[in-house]
Amino acid sequence: MILRKARGMTQQKLAAAMGISHQAVSQWEKGETMPDIGSLPELARLLGTSADALLSAGEEDFGGFDEIIDKVNLVKRRTEQTNEKVSALIKNILDNLQKIDNELREDKNE
Repeated sequence: MILRKARGMTQQKLAAAMGISHQAVSQWEKGETMPDIGSLPELARLLGTSADALLSAGEEDFGGFDEIIDKVNLVKRRTEQTNEKVSALIKNILDNLQKIDNELREDKNE
């Protein structure tokens, strides 16, 4: 799960890329089932690791990713909020410039 999240993938996206159901991915992540051995190379490629790493690594090996993912998501949310504020400010400036332009044109026509 941590590798999948670190790559920004949902269970659905990973499943679609592998041609399987998202329920299968969910079952892997819960430890209820395991991926077919033949699918490990493709799974490893999609997750940016090796089949050996998938077979030998436990969740504890990737424990730091949860905190990193949370921080990246926080930065993403803050960036989106900042972008919204900047967009609103730019719109306000453009509206004011349009008003000034209209007033100058009216003064010129009088």
